This record gives sequence, C-alpha cells and structure tokens, in this order.
Amino acid sequence: MMERKTVECAFSGIWARFQNSNQELVTLEEIKSWATGKGLTVSGVERRHIGRYGKTDCVVIHTEHGSACLPVTTEANRKYWISRNESYVKTAAIWEKLEWFSPLWVCRKDVTKILQDAEYRTAEEAIQMFNYHTSTIYTLSFEAVCIEQIMGTAPCLADIRPLAREAYLAFYAGYKSASIAALIPAIEGAISRILPKETQSLATMERVNRAVAGAIRYAAELHYEGMWAPASYKRVDYLFGMDEMVFAFETFRLWLQDSFYKNTDAYTGAACLNRHLFAHGLSPEWQQANLSRLIVAISTVGVIESWYHQDNSAPFLFPAVNKDSELLWHQAILHGSAQMVIKLMEEKRYHENGRLVPNVPTDDGATLRKALLMKDCIDDLVRPLRSAGWAVEFTDDSSDLYVKVLAKSKEGVLNVALLYSCGSDNSLYKELEKDCDAILYRGAPYLQEQFARGVKVHVGPVAGWQPPPAINYGKEGPGGASL
Repeated sequence: MMERKTVECAFSGIWARFQNSNQELVTLEEIKSWATGKGLTVSGVERRHIGRYGKTDCVVIHTEHGSACLPVTTEANRKYWISRNESYVKTAAIWEKLEWFSPLWVCRKDVTKILQDAEYRTAEEAIQMFNYHTSTIYTLSFEAVCIEQIMGTAPCLADIRPLAREAYLAFYAGYKSASIAALIPAIEGAISRILPKETQSLATMERVNRAVAGAIRYAAELHYEGMWAPASYKRVDYLFGMDEMVFAFETFRLWLQDSFYKNTDAYTGAACLNRHLFAHGLSPEWQQANLSRLIVAISTVGVIESWYHQDNSAPFLFPAVNKDSELLWHQAILHGSAQMVIKLMEEKRYHENGRLVPNVPTDDGATLRKALLMKDCIDDLVRPLRSAGWAVEFTDDSSDLYVKVLAKSKEGVLNVALLYSCGSDNSLYKELEKDCDAILYRGAPYLQEQFARGVKVHVGPVAGWQPPPAINYGKEGPGGASL
C-alpha cells in the first residue's frame, strides 16, 4: 500500500502536467496513463462538476489509494468563477456595511431582503433597517434556541452558556448594559478554547485567524468530497464565491477583524458592537449594542469549533424549539412582564412628584411603550377574547411595536396582532398579515388606509373590535361581523 505522502506527491505531479497541457485536447485515457505511470492503480477517470454550491469543472481520477480532482481551466470556467466571485465580494461589502456576516440559520428570503434594503443606504440607515428586519428573525424564541440547543452542542461554550442564559434573562428584565457587558468578552474566550493551549499567548486576531482557517479547511474538504485537490483551489480566495460555508466563515472572520476587534481610534461604525469601546471605557456607545447580535455571534463560534474539529456537532439547520428552549423563552417573557409592571409604577411615582423618569443609556422609551402595549393588550384584547370563549396565549411579545396572540377553541384558532399605534410602517402590516387573521391597533384610526394599504385581513382599532364567539367561529369572521 502506497503511503499517503507518496500518493499526494503523485497527484501533484499529475496536476502539474495537466495544468501545463492544452486541457481541451488531453483525453481521459491520457490522464489515466499518467496516473498509471506514477504507480497508481486507476479504477476510472471521469469529467464532472464538483462542489456543494458553486460547481468546479474537474477531471476526477479514481484509484485504490484515493481520488483526485484536477480543475479544468477553460475560458468559460474562468468567466464563471469571476462572475460568482464578483457577486459574493459585492455581498460581503454589504455585510461589512451592516457590521455583520453571512448569517447561519436565516432563510435565503430574509437574507435577500436584508441585503436589498441595505445596498443603497448609508451605513446608519442600513443598520436601522437591519435591526428592523432582524427584530422578527432574532426573536426571544430564536435567542433561547441559540443558548439552549446550539451553544449546548459546543464544548468551547460550556462555561459561557450559563452566562449567556443569565445575560438573556437580565436583558429582558431591564438590565441591558450589564447583559451586553457580560457577553462581549465571551467571544474571545470561546475562540481561545477552540485552539491548543500553546496558542493562548498569540494575539487575539491571530487566534481568530487560526480557528476560522481550521473550519475553512474542513469546508474545503467537503467541497471536494474528501478528494485530493490542488492547494490553490482550496484557499479562501478561490472558494469565497464557490462555497457558502467558506463565505460564512470568512465574513465572520472579517466582521471580527474589521468591526468587533477594530481599534477604538479606527472604529467609526454605527452598530456600536466593538470590544475596545467596552474594554477601554472611552465611549458609552457599546451600551447601545444589540443583544441578539452577541448571542448569534457566540453561537456561531460554536459552529466554527465543530468544523475546526470536524465533528459536525453544531446544527447546520436551525433546530425546532425543544422544552429547555421553550422554558427559557417563557422565563424571559416572565422577566419582561415583571419589568413592565415596575416601569409603570416608576412612571406613576415620578409623575406624582412632578418629575420625569430619568433616562438610562439603554432605554429609549421602548420598555415603557412595551408596558403600555401589554397593558392594553390584556385589557382590550385578551380579556374580550376569553369572555368570548377563547383560550389565549402570547406567541410574540418581544417588540414594543406589536404583540401577537393565539386564541384557541374546539372550533379552530384565531391569530391576532395588536400594534402600538395605527401609524405603523406598511411593511410591518404586511409582515403581520402573513400569519394573522386580524390586525388591531391602540388608539383611534390615523390614516389607516395609507398605513395599511394592500392588507387583506381585518384592520381596525382594538377598542372597537368585538371578537367572534368561539363556538360560532367559522360562521363569523375575525372582524366580528357575520358572514
């Protein structure tokens, strides 16, 4: 049996000869004879496209010692690679503007929408739109799954997951700065745990580069189906636009390099998620960072680890919510509900003393708006639904812009959304329309036809809405009128 190094040396020699030949004229039989001449026992030679995403036109040599891919470098193949690479470089530039990376666990439709809305906007506007879109993607339940089911698969996050759980609960209980401060150092700690102990003295970005490079090496092996391939075709500069996982890992590395770990004097981003702003206390802007970004980034480090060690332990597809995630999610809702009561009591006490509640760095009024929204939801939506015979549960109360409830009976189910005000963006109405039977709002109608244009489900003020009796649902519509 030939040694592995000998086989690889033979493949390298065949590649060098193939690379310097007129590839359109060389026949498969000739290539087989080259391999036989190197002492390899050849079982077959074929030409086919290799790759999980973008395909590489290759001559594949099968031997009893292993297989090899010889990329065919025609003008057509070169143009195909250039076209894909230019497209992915353009996309990477948009992710750089958003101070983020190609995300795992987000469907292509949502990714496309995020990129389209960001492409021609300023960085500040693009990040505002990013936060808007991800508010319906990186939800409380999404974050809970990341903590319980994705972080739970990663050894490098074993000590960090309890901290992430506590930070998650504290954030929705109102302690936002403390939550963000707790998780910012966790990214570096997680990356350090991926690598051998002797690398701990290296600079932070050098450790990042090594961890991500290991994950990319495995992605390259999978791209070529475990076969030998020329080293130049396994590098990032070739696979960046050819393999989605390489693209995701490399844009994650670039985010760490150009945003998260950017030196304080060079960081000018609008996302405020910068380790040095936090570590050196030169600016309070880090307090405005988005918790969901941190949770997703830490979870992504867990995926990097699984690919670095080639054990595939981290889920590539987003898991369905299990009981642990559901309990954590409901625990966060409980903490948030308690915080809303506290906010209302605070506001009442300050008001009685002729004062305004003092501002805190991470509260722009969203908590109070959320408290008012939830109070009106209970009074004007949940109670009338229960009086009409429905069993009611909240399905989404993570936003200060809207809340969604699910009403159940033996006759069917009814999904209803309550908006903070009629004057909400039309895109929010359209998003809620996808899974709601009725969209209601607090207060009086205000340009309803304009804000809710094109929406087909019932829209109206919650105070004037009469829920259909549960026993007659199907005979009466969600708007309360007889059909």
